[in-house]
Amino acid sequence: VRLVALDGDNLDAYMALATHWSQQKFVRPVAPSLGQASVPITVRGGLLQAESFGIEADGAPVGFLQLADRSLTHDEPYLWRLLIDRWHQRRGIGTRVLDRVLERTKAAGHRTLTVSYGEYPGTPRPVYLRFGFVPTGEIVDNEAVARLTW
Repeated sequence: VRLVALDGDNLDAYMALATHWSQQKFVRPVAPSLGQASVPITVRGGLLQAESFGIEADGAPVGFLQLADRSLTHDEPYLWRLLIDRWHQRRGIGTRVLDRVLERTKAAGHRTLTVSYGEYPGTPRPVYLRFGFVPTGEIVDNEAVARLTW
């Protein structure tokens, strides 16, 4: 599993990815995610700009990731979006992607990573908790915030 840069040669393949129908209410599709990432967003009062990546497994596009690094107004990196295509779920790809994100975040000198998720059936909450994220008790935009610290 590896993170790949998006470009004109692979963008259509990544934009064709989709979650399972039961997840569509809480995981934004790739195309609107790219549009949203074209401008900074405000998270907990700080501005973040997300970087977008394709996720490749066994040489094929299987997912999409957006990661916002810390900024002058936001003190820690934020895993903004993680989408694993419906045909590639339940293969451990999400956990391996989190490993890659953690490697990247550590290499950049960060000591924490935050994520947020909805508190309803079918959300990725169990995956994040198994990985070691700890809920902070904070709610942002109706989503629970969790932090991984090392």
